Amino acid sequence: MHLDLQTLLICLFLWQSFTVMLIVVYRLRYAQEQTYSLFITAKYLQLAVLILLLLKDYIDSSLSLPIIVLLALAGGTLESLALLMLLRVFGNKVEKYYSILFSVSIIVVVLMYLFKQEDSLVIAVACLAGVLIIAYPAYVLCLKVMETSLQMIMGQLYFIVILSLAGRALEPLYSVLGFNTQVTQFLYLIFYLGIYLYMFLGTAGIMLLYREDSFAEMERVATYDELTGILNRRSFVLRARPLIAASAMKKLPYSFLLLDVDHFKSINDTYGHNMGDQVLTDLASKIEQQLGNGDLIGRFGGEEFAVLLHRADEKNSDVIAEGMRTAVLGSVIHGVPLHYTISIGVITIESGERFSLNNLYKLCDNALYQAKKKGRNCVVRSYEI
Repeated sequence: MHLDLQTLLICLFLWQSFTVMLIVVYRLRYAQEQTYSLFITAKYLQLAVLILLLLKDYIDSSLSLPIIVLLALAGGTLESLALLMLLRVFGNKVEKYYSILFSVSIIVVVLMYLFKQEDSLVIAVACLAGVLIIAYPAYVLCLKVMETSLQMIMGQLYFIVILSLAGRALEPLYSVLGFNTQVTQFLYLIFYLGIYLYMFLGTAGIMLLYREDSFAEMERVATYDELTGILNRRSFVLRARPLIAASAMKKLPYSFLLLDVDHFKSINDTYGHNMGDQVLTDLASKIEQQLGNGDLIGRFGGEEFAVLLHRADEKNSDVIAEGMRTAVLGSVIHGVPLHYTISIGVITIESGERFSLNNLYKLCDNALYQAKKKGRNCVVRSYEI
C-alpha cells in the first residue's frame, strides 16, 4: 500500500497548473464576478501549497508547515465560499461562520508553532479544520439543495473527502486505538486519495456546476417571460400542443382563453411604463392563483396573455374566467390603489376534436374583440367551431 508522496504531489501540481491555466484563459472573455474571483484565488493558493510541499525538503525552516497549513485552509475556505455562492446559499451567517472558523484556525496554528507541537498534531488539527470547512457545502449539495444529480453526487464525494480527513485527524490517537502498521498505511492512502478527490471536485466539479448553472439560466431565459416570470409565447405553445393532443385523444374537454388589459396604453401614459409593468406582473400573479395543476399561462406579447385549461369544460372555464376578471378589480400595487380591468375571450372544445393552437388563438381573438366592443371588463365565449 505504499504510495510515493512526491510523485503524487508532482501529478497534482501539473494537473492543477494546467487546469487553472485553461480556466483562466476560458474565462478571459467573461465578466469576473465575485464567485469566480474567490474560486480562482483559491486555486492559486492551492498551487502555492503544492509548490511549498514539493520544496519542503529543501526549505530548512520550522515555519514551512504552519505556512502550508494556513495557505491550504485559506484556499479551502475561499473555495467553499465560491461553491456556496454558486449554489445561492451564501449569506451573512455563512460568511460569519467561515470568518470565525478561519480566524480560530490561524490562532490555533500559530499557538501550536509557538509551543513547538509535533508536525503530526499540526496536520491533525488542519484536517479537523478542513472537515469543518467542507462539511457545510457537502450538506448543501447532498441534503439541502438536491436539485440535480450532479449536485447529489458531488455532495456524496465531498462526504468521502470528509471521512478521509477525519481519518487523518485521528493520527495522534492511532497508537491509543491500537492501529497496526497496515491500518495506518491504509488510512494514509485514503487520506492522499481524499486530497486528490478534493482537488478534482474543486476544479472539474465546480466548473461542471458553473456549466450546469449557465445552462439552467439560458433555459430560464428561453422559457420564461423576464418581466412576469410566466411562460413566454414560444414555451407556452410548445407545452400546450401535447396537452391539447392528449385531451383530444382521451376525448376530454379543454378550454383556451385569451385576455388583455383594458386601456393599457392609457395606464402607461398616465402612470408611466414602470407602473404598466407592475400591472402586468400583478395580473400574471392573480391569473396563476386561479389555475389548477396542469393548466398553463403564458404572455403572448405586450398586455396579451393566453391560458390553457386542459380539462375544463364550458361551465368550469366560465367560472375560472370570471374569477380572473374579478380578481384584478380594486387592485393595490405597492400600497397604491390602481384600478384596471381585463377582457377575456374563451373557447371550449368538448367533442374530442383536435384543433391547432393557431386556430384556437384566432377564434379566441375574435371573442376578445367582441368583449372589447361590448365595453370591456367582460368575458365573451366563442362558439365558432
